[in-house]
Amino acid sequence: MLTYSTYLPDAFTPNAIASDSSGNIYLAGIAASYVTSEAGFVTKLNPQNGQYLYQSFLNGQVNAIAVDAAGNAYVAGNAYAAGANASDQTTEQGFVAKLDPNGNVLFTTTLGGSATGTALAIALSAHGQIIVSGISTSSGFPSTPGAPYSASNTANHPYLLELDPTGTTTIFSATGIGGNSIALDSAGSIYVAGVTTLLDYPTTRGVYEPTFPMVIGCTSPLCQIEGQIPVQYLTKIDPSGSKLIYSTALPGSTNTGLAVDAEGNAYITGISVSFPYSVTPPAVPVSQTFSWEGLPFLAKLDPAGRNLLFAVPVGGAGVRVDSSGTVYVAGGIGEIAYSNYSIDASLPALSNVTPCRPNQLNVEESGYVSQVDGLSGDVLATQFIGGSSLSIFATALSGHTLWVAGPTYNPLVPFTPNAPAPGNISTSAGRGEYLGAVDFSQPAPAPGSPQIFCILNADGTEVGPAALLQLVSIFGTELGPDIGVSATDYKTTTLAGVEVTVGGTPAPLLYVSSTQINFAIPALPSNSTFPAVQVSVASLSSAVRAFPITSADPTLFMNIQQSVPESVMFIPIALNADGSINSFTNPAKPGSIISVFVDGLAPDPNQTSGPIQLTAQGGFTVVAAAQPNPFLWQVSLQTPSTVPPPSSTAFECPASGGVCSLGFTLSYGGPNPVGMGFANSAFVFVISTR
Repeated sequence: MLTYSTYLPDAFTPNAIASDSSGNIYLAGIAASYVTSEAGFVTKLNPQNGQYLYQSFLNGQVNAIAVDAAGNAYVAGNAYAAGANASDQTTEQGFVAKLDPNGNVLFTTTLGGSATGTALAIALSAHGQIIVSGISTSSGFPSTPGAPYSASNTANHPYLLELDPTGTTTIFSATGIGGNSIALDSAGSIYVAGVTTLLDYPTTRGVYEPTFPMVIGCTSPLCQIEGQIPVQYLTKIDPSGSKLIYSTALPGSTNTGLAVDAEGNAYITGISVSFPYSVTPPAVPVSQTFSWEGLPFLAKLDPAGRNLLFAVPVGGAGVRVDSSGTVYVAGGIGEIAYSNYSIDASLPALSNVTPCRPNQLNVEESGYVSQVDGLSGDVLATQFIGGSSLSIFATALSGHTLWVAGPTYNPLVPFTPNAPAPGNISTSAGRGEYLGAVDFSQPAPAPGSPQIFCILNADGTEVGPAALLQLVSIFGTELGPDIGVSATDYKTTTLAGVEVTVGGTPAPLLYVSSTQINFAIPALPSNSTFPAVQVSVASLSSAVRAFPITSADPTLFMNIQQSVPESVMFIPIALNADGSINSFTNPAKPGSIISVFVDGLAPDPNQTSGPIQLTAQGGFTVVAAAQPNPFLWQVSLQTPSTVPPPSSTAFECPASGGVCSLGFTLSYGGPNPVGMGFANSAFVFVISTR
């Protein structure tokens, strides 16, 4: 169950998350700063009331965090020399800092002497020692005598070191080994994972893959340059930091997480675009081969690093394991670092969330978390999170609850009632951070009870802040009758045994079926700011979601089924002057009238008198606006009388005449553009007769 989900309007990118025994959440990453272009940021949050217990800024950026039993936070990152350009890596130096439970910095220790680099991962031993790993970007990073490995030239090589609890004494320092993920087992052995393009990373005999493969591929976005693709590795070191127990290469081109269970099995996750996983012994019945390129993976290695016990296509954004050996992973659906990939039908729940991404355009990226059997690799349960541009960057496990955090480019994310929402937020609010939690200990829903997967706007984006009388769609399962039923008026609040309440008020229903409900947010009292939403079918009810109420959420209705040229991205439902649907094969004539449809405009307290204020850009003119029903506005636009030459607003316009896709922006009440997808424009088709 998605038990916590909210948007926090901070100019902050969380790179790491941790929790303490009191249920407080710690976020660490990069925040905007008035002093420099970016700054390290650590915040402690009581998630239940949204109270920030502290907010602390640090020079540079923070990449990792660990919290001890007393509530002290230890962070690792990279700082910049005073007055240096933050983008100049030659001035970066790794550091570790300790903050007390009130956010006061107790100490800051730079790493590597005069060597430059960054600290990427941090962990605490049972005795309070601080274990740090990262990358040195210059030569001269020091090693201590007796270290398990030392690189002859530390430039662009990883390092691993251990500090005493005061941060003043280096217990050991090794170069040439390390990475961006650290985990410890019950005996105190240290595991590190990462990726490298250098094939001199050390391996040991008898491991899963003792030789780093040469994998040549594109190293630039347009494939202008070819080179070695990053290859993943996993290394285990004894607790004293004096012995390399095992080290192996692994498939995977990114590493986003590492966890170790009580028996010393290692779980790693990331994205693979290099050589494939394979399992040859028939003992493990699942995922005997894993050869998808550009897809996520969760892999398990035995305590000796010799045998791959399973590899399954799930995760890619962090992994955790609980005391019973159950594994929890986070992942993303949509655009990722290396490729676009679609929903994997083998994942429970995810095979049914295609309606949550109806056009694959307005929902750029969404997240999910899965619970995985640590013995077999079977996916036990999956919760789709949703969101229109949400990336999961960090995970933390508290009991059976997986907390996730990451940046989002807008507030179009799911909200839950117990998660605080910022006041007076609009859909035009920009980049912020997402914080959510999925509790896998919740009892299974009663058979036949309605399940909400997502709630979408008319343009296919996730609903964030919503306006009164706005039309929205719930997608899920067991939402109503198998055969859809439509209402015959705009006042029906119970349809085929289905009811949707918003803040306890029954909502007008337009359509109900087993997988979809279309309804309007009712006209709530003026003091309604964060009403709860629930679906009831007969005597069964769904889990509760919520909406932050905003004054207006103008949204264009989009045609999500139409096949269009590649260069055209946002196609509204538009009618030509004769009432036919505008399309590439049925374009409008220059200077003619077309109609588009908008909701989320009424009632708007900012427009208390006179007609709504709509303007259009791109050569289009608003001619009229009328309401065919209480929830919808039909806006008549006059197309340009002369089709302009190809430009940023006119794509696919042949010089000799033909069909042009003309872009327009429809604005409401001044600065708020209609159509709050990830662009504020849409396209209609007009014939050109040059």
